[in-house]
Amino acid sequence: MRRQRMQSQTRFLIPVLALSGIVVFSSILSAQPGRPRTSQGKSQEPKTGPGASYKPLGQWQVAPIDRTKKSQIQQAARKIDQLVSANYQKYQVKPHPKTSDEQFVRRIYLETTGAIPTLGQAKSFMDSRDLAKREKLIDHLLESQGYVSHTYNYWADILRLKDRPANIVFGEPFIEWVKKSIAANEPYDIWVRAMMTAEGKPWENPAVGYQLRDMGMPLAAMDNTIRIFMGTQIGCAQCHDHPFDRWTQQEFYELAAMTFGARMRMRPADYGAKKNRNRELINSTTKVKDKGVPQGAINRMINANTVAVIGDPKVRLKYPHDYYGENAEPGELVKPSFLFTSNRDPDPKRLRDSFAEWLTSKDNPRFSKTIANRLWKQAFGRGLIEPADDIRDDTVAENPELLDFLVRELHRSNFDLRYLRRVIYNTEVYQRQALNETVEAYEEYHFPGPLLRRMTAEQVWDSFLTMAVKNPLAYRSPSTRAFGGLAELDLSTIQPSEVIQKVGAFEDRYGGVGLRNYRKPYTYKGQLLARASEQPAPLPAAHFIRQFGQGDRESIEGGTTEGTVPQLLAMFNGSITHIMLEKGSVIHGNVLRAKSVNSQIDDIFLTILSRRPNSTDRKTAVREMQAQGAAGYGNVIWALVNTREFLFIQ
Repeated sequence: MRRQRMQSQTRFLIPVLALSGIVVFSSILSAQPGRPRTSQGKSQEPKTGPGASYKPLGQWQVAPIDRTKKSQIQQAARKIDQLVSANYQKYQVKPHPKTSDEQFVRRIYLETTGAIPTLGQAKSFMDSRDLAKREKLIDHLLESQGYVSHTYNYWADILRLKDRPANIVFGEPFIEWVKKSIAANEPYDIWVRAMMTAEGKPWENPAVGYQLRDMGMPLAAMDNTIRIFMGTQIGCAQCHDHPFDRWTQQEFYELAAMTFGARMRMRPADYGAKKNRNRELINSTTKVKDKGVPQGAINRMINANTVAVIGDPKVRLKYPHDYYGENAEPGELVKPSFLFTSNRDPDPKRLRDSFAEWLTSKDNPRFSKTIANRLWKQAFGRGLIEPADDIRDDTVAENPELLDFLVRELHRSNFDLRYLRRVIYNTEVYQRQALNETVEAYEEYHFPGPLLRRMTAEQVWDSFLTMAVKNPLAYRSPSTRAFGGLAELDLSTIQPSEVIQKVGAFEDRYGGVGLRNYRKPYTYKGQLLARASEQPAPLPAAHFIRQFGQGDRESIEGGTTEGTVPQLLAMFNGSITHIMLEKGSVIHGNVLRAKSVNSQIDDIFLTILSRRPNSTDRKTAVREMQAQGAAGYGNVIWALVNTREFLFIQ
């Protein structure tokens, strides 16, 4: 039974305003347009806070969109619309009306860049009379810095990316590598293959970070890999035959044997040292006086230099002691094999390479289907197959012909995920209005338009940042270009005093004190004014982003968009909402520049909701401003960000 999820847009403004007297925006009426003035009358930029013009710390080199494929994109988009329309007729579904420009510009910014458009961006699009403006905006946003940031957030939730997956594992190089791969528009199959086959230390070959994420848990790592990249859950078969699917315990172990021959820790012989060199080196550093470097940091760095992915064909998987299958005995060596029927046999001398080639092959029955389904779900709020990570032999897509077409387009583009997103965003079905009802998991949905969805935690934060900070993309996490030079220790020859010196230099740049100093110019009232993609991973549980549902990066897709009481409190009295209302914020400047009360109201609505107010909205806002004076402006702003219209993607 479907239930209405979002009522009319204006219904929430009036009751919220009655509660919003705690917000004060007194500078609106008294302040003059422009920058703050010194006693000599000269302009002066604030050093920190929402009004500061932060120095950008770098940008990603984003690969440009291939605009010569315009006709190919249009043709593919029309085909998708035809396949969806066939189901309208089959199931007697009435498609939703086309989105207005106001609805579309907000949706496409949120779903490509992860944040609402600025006032200028919204106005520019809505005022344009270019008949191809939607298509051009899609292309522009897919090659923007915001696209890299938002797409990273999507993958960070799936890959469970953390700064420190383990105490002695540095995750920063891998995180940066993921962002650079997105910016370069690396083909999906090549990207995945690199993660499966990488060898070396994290700062030598950052792609090893994927394998190090589950260091010491090779069976769990295989379960996660198949779930992420093949949309199939085989974890139950680790202990027994899968109770609801075809997988046997033997098949699980045969597949796990493909990647088992990779060690995650170096042995002393690998770096030319005697057996107890690490322990002796750690003990020796404790005897050096006045070092000024935490012993824990020294111990961690020495041990971190033994962490590396090393292919070792001599390492073989054995069946566990409690194995009960019919075709092998406990303790027996496992013969590596692929899942499903395969016309190839793994190369025993290069098992991980064989696994990666099989996994990412166009012939793999689920690799392409899984990512095509994931991208459709990201755009529409629901996959053609649900759940997206539990595909089985008897699973039937909502529209099998459509899913097959998406897979063919993916193959034709050589696994260009940005190309497939571009096709989907140019369809009529994507550009229709959202369904304002909840669709239960057991209900069929035939896509009269996208589902109405609440923003992710990262989208909420990044949208607030857009309204608060002049250049929210200015801050970038520290580059790992110099990471290896500071982290690398030659454990066979290095002396204790040299260890302390190098660890001290590393801590000054990448350690706790170093990071605090690096972030300080971009921190205001305890908040790092940076996009969610550049925040520490994971964030503390009390952070706004975590309160709004960002996961702890322990489980695949651990984020949630469910509402909670802490979210209400954060919206009522959270620090980021107060920063947004301070003098110097973006929305503060927008209101100051407006020439009349009506223009101010227009710009407030356009900044927050990407639309102009209707007559009821305008009367309510004017009445509040007249009744509350200067504070009324802040009350209107505060009320709008607390509406469902702000938090949901229409």
